[in-house]
Amino acid sequence: MSWFKYSTLIVILFSSQVSAKRFSSDECLKSSYEANIEHNGKFFGLVKNKLTIKKEECLVSVTFKNILETKWVVDLCREPIHMKIHAKGSESVYKRKGQCDIADESDFCVYWRELHETLQDYGLIFAKGERESLNTDHGKTYCSYLLLGKHLDEGILFSKYRQSVELFDEGNTSAENLRPLPAKIKAKEQKKEIKSTLTPSQSKSTESADQRKF
Repeated sequence: MSWFKYSTLIVILFSSQVSAKRFSSDECLKSSYEANIEHNGKFFGLVKNKLTIKKEECLVSVTFKNILETKWVVDLCREPIHMKIHAKGSESVYKRKGQCDIADESDFCVYWRELHETLQDYGLIFAKGERESLNTDHGKTYCSYLLLGKHLDEGILFSKYRQSVELFDEGNTSAENLRPLPAKIKAKEQKKEIKSTLTPSQSKSTESADQRKF
């Protein structure tokens, strides 16, 4: 009987550890899900704020409705990087020209800022469940929030057939141009650039000075 209690305790502890594990970047990209988040809005709660996120691997659609409805459709694995916007009964397509800043009032940046704020204000704040689990609305919203940020803000193109970009800040990304060079390598690169601009006599004097340091 004591052995049974002991084994049951081990199973419970193991299950809690597994469930507490955060989803990975690859799991986030390759997953398919739907999240529905609803809460009372304006006019004493008579108007509901409804946020729906549907994801089928690379294809993400976000629909927000209170009085009017706006829908953003983004293919994370398709070039050029763009958004399809469904609003006021029509569909428009806006391509990314570069990273948006506060002063950029282009249609792409305006709709991206609107989508970003919608995911924060009506998704991450009100979604239920753990953020680290793809089995909860909170986790599904967080996964979509990370992917859309990398794709629309940073210009990262995803692929189902190669290692995806790291969504979290704890490791290097798979894109070589996003990896910061270590300080020693940076110093060597800077020396090469300086030497390339010097005359042969100036270059020799610089090398002898470097040798005297050691």
